[in-house]
Amino acid sequence: MSLLEIEKLTLSIGSTPILKEVDLAIEEGEVMGLIGESGSGKSMTALTVMRLLPEMMRASGRVAFD
Repeated sequence: MSLLEIEKLTLSIGSTPILKEVDLAIEEGEVMGLIGESGSGKSMTALTVMRLLPEMMRASGRVAFD
Protein backbone atom coordinates (compact mmCIF):
# COMPACT_ATOMS: atom_id res chain seq x y z
CA MET A 1 0.00 0.00 0.00
CA SER A 2 1.17 3.52 -0.80
CA LEU A 3 1.84 6.19 1.81
CA LEU A 4 -0.76 8.40 0.08
CA GLU A 5 -3.40 7.14 -2.33
CA ILE A 6 -5.98 9.32 -4.02
CA GLU A 7 -8.49 7.58 -6.28
CA LYS A 8 -11.12 9.31 -8.42
CA LEU A 9 -11.17 12.43 -6.24
CA THR A 10 -13.93 14.73 -7.40
CA LEU A 11 -14.61 18.05 -5.69
CA SER A 12 -17.35 20.58 -6.29
CA ILE A 13 -18.94 23.71 -4.89
CA GLY A 14 -22.65 23.33 -5.54
CA SER A 15 -22.89 22.37 -9.23
CA THR A 16 -19.47 23.87 -10.11
CA PRO A 17 -16.79 21.19 -10.52
CA ILE A 18 -13.38 22.00 -9.01
CA LEU A 19 -11.56 18.65 -9.41
CA LYS A 20 -12.57 15.74 -11.61
CA GLU A 21 -11.43 12.16 -10.94
CA VAL A 22 -7.89 12.89 -9.69
CA ASP A 23 -5.69 9.81 -9.18
CA LEU A 24 -2.38 9.98 -7.32
CA ALA A 25 -0.17 7.55 -5.40
CA ILE A 26 3.00 8.30 -3.44
CA GLU A 27 5.12 5.47 -2.07
CA GLU A 28 7.07 5.64 1.19
CA GLY A 29 10.40 7.45 0.65
CA GLU A 30 9.22 8.99 -2.61
CA VAL A 31 9.31 12.76 -3.16
CA MET A 32 6.78 14.44 -5.44
CA GLY A 33 6.04 17.98 -6.51
CA LEU A 34 2.58 19.09 -7.59
CA ILE A 35 2.64 21.97 -10.04
CA GLY A 36 0.03 23.74 -12.10
CA GLU A 37 -1.45 27.06 -13.03
CA SER A 38 -3.21 29.26 -10.53
CA GLY A 39 -6.67 27.82 -9.96
CA SER A 40 -5.80 24.32 -11.17
CA GLY A 41 -6.72 22.64 -7.84
CA LYS A 42 -3.39 22.13 -6.06
CA SER A 43 -4.53 23.69 -2.79
CA MET A 44 -7.95 22.03 -2.93
CA THR A 45 -6.28 18.64 -3.36
CA ALA A 46 -4.06 19.29 -0.33
CA LEU A 47 -7.00 20.53 1.77
CA THR A 48 -8.93 17.38 0.88
CA VAL A 49 -6.06 15.15 2.04
CA MET A 50 -5.87 17.09 5.34
CA ARG A 51 -9.69 17.03 5.72
CA LEU A 52 -9.82 20.81 5.91
CA LEU A 53 -12.33 21.57 3.15
CA PRO A 54 -14.82 24.38 3.75
CA GLU A 55 -18.34 23.13 4.53
CA MET A 56 -19.75 24.24 1.17
CA MET A 57 -17.47 21.87 -0.76
CA ARG A 58 -18.39 18.27 -1.50
CA ALA A 59 -15.79 15.60 -2.22
CA SER A 60 -16.14 12.07 -3.47
CA GLY A 61 -13.62 9.37 -4.22
CA ARG A 62 -11.06 7.80 -1.92
CA VAL A 63 -8.17 9.38 -0.03
CA ALA A 64 -5.97 7.16 2.14
CA PHE A 65 -3.02 8.61 4.06
CA ASP A 66 -1.04 6.10 6.12
